[in-house]
Amino acid sequence: MYFDALSDESTDSIWDKIMTVIGPELAQKVCPNASTFISTSDGLECNIRNAKGDILGNCYSENNRMDGRRWTIRWISVERK
Repeated sequence: MYFDALSDESTDSIWDKIMTVIGPELAQKVCPNASTFISTSDGLECNIRNAKGDILGNCYSENNRMDGRRWTIRWISVERK
């Protein structure tokens, strides 16, 4: 799963985009309070977690060559129906 964002977009805006892209079925398995944004040397990442703190997925961003960031969502452990 992918989405594009501006380079200076807020974490709140990025979180909203993550929830929109994953859809309501997966979003209800995610706990915003347990999920975290992490600054890395390459940019910003987000660990998506459930209420127990188990990691469900990782989001990372890369330059998209159009003055923005391309975010990739990589699922680690999530049951999809």
